[in-house]
Amino acid sequence: MKKFWALLLTAAMTVSMLAGCGNNSSNTGSNTSSTGTEGQAEQSGDSAAANETAASDLDMSKTVKMGILVSDATTAEALAFRTYYTEYIQKQYNVEMIYSDELTDAAGETSAIDTFITNNCKAIISFSSFDRAAQLEQCEEAGVYYAVATGTLTEEEYETYKGYEHYVGAIGPSLNVEFETGYNMAKHYLDQGVKNFAIFGGAIPYYTEMHIYRAAGMLTAMVEAGGDGANYQGATDQGAIIGQIFADGEVKTGAIGDVNILGYVGGYDMDDAWFGKCAQMAQTADLEVILAVGNGSDFFGTAISGTDVKIASVDAYASSYGDAMGAGMLDYLAGKFSASIGPIFIATYRATLGSPIRTADGSALALSQGYWVATSADEFNTYYAVDSSVDSPAYTKEMLDTLLTADYASFESFVSKYSFEEIQGK
Repeated sequence: MKKFWALLLTAAMTVSMLAGCGNNSSNTGSNTSSTGTEGQAEQSGDSAAANETAASDLDMSKTVKMGILVSDATTAEALAFRTYYTEYIQKQYNVEMIYSDELTDAAGETSAIDTFITNNCKAIISFSSFDRAAQLEQCEEAGVYYAVATGTLTEEEYETYKGYEHYVGAIGPSLNVEFETGYNMAKHYLDQGVKNFAIFGGAIPYYTEMHIYRAAGMLTAMVEAGGDGANYQGATDQGAIIGQIFADGEVKTGAIGDVNILGYVGGYDMDDAWFGKCAQMAQTADLEVILAVGNGSDFFGTAISGTDVKIASVDAYASSYGDAMGAGMLDYLAGKFSASIGPIFIATYRATLGSPIRTADGSALALSQGYWVATSADEFNTYYAVDSSVDSPAYTKEMLDTLLTADYASFESFVSKYSFEEIQGK
């Protein structure tokens, strides 16, 4: 939650910087057909010898220092990402990961980058988004490679910086993926005949784009399921619904045709009054499902105890969420997997070795990657067993090594096949 507190404190600075995953459809990843990891292995099998020869041309004998910027150092997601880098990647490759303290503003980002440069870091991977533009400019001026993990730039930012020599790129959920994540979550229940929902809007009041797009996906699914004439505040399509949420800074309650939004809570006030609103919403008469644009079980799990109300969340794979699913406090999870940050590491590492990967026109990467969705405790446990492994994570060294010499098309194809089944080759 400290990440969202940081977003709260800097909301007035700029809307685009609040969106840790801000981007639009023009920067999404490839929608190529899915073949899974086995398919990826088969695709590269014919050129395995050539790749091995090419990889041998890369001088990996020297330890490369990389700075890691973080604005969140305590949540389950942040800890999982850090474990993957420090307990797996750092032991598999000749790199040293140096982490910043938990950052709370743009000035802290600037200071941390200065420290990394002083310590001879050749690259910086950023999980912090208070001022992406300033980070990019600072690294470009210093001749240090810069990459965005689990996020994307806005379209305007990408057009400005895609040609920078030291900007490696970004890999993370695009706004289209965020929209689809909310849409699929709501449709999962609508297809079961659920009619009565409540929505937790997270950072919507701070105009955080990823949360607005997730909520818009939920509402769009409701409009489609609501019958003839169904609309949300007069809006009936994706663009209009997104615009309405931006205009209101919240989700309005009321009927959407045959579907009902019975309650809404947004923000992260975290005081007694706010927790009271959460409890009151969770206990609304006739409520069936709470759709949360972020974590929902921590805020509403206790309040729904002993009821038939279900909670669906967007977050990460952590043992506490598995416990919540087992206890019936969480019913649906769209979660990031910790190894998703593997490909952006390889792209950054390659740049420091003199083998940068760029698009056909020489631009930096802008690839979209989504979530693993679990709808039962058993499914969660299957995913978590892989996601939490420090010996055999979702993206192993053997898999990542194929990216050391991959061309852009192959790299993009690898990243686009991010579902659990595709990665595991099932």
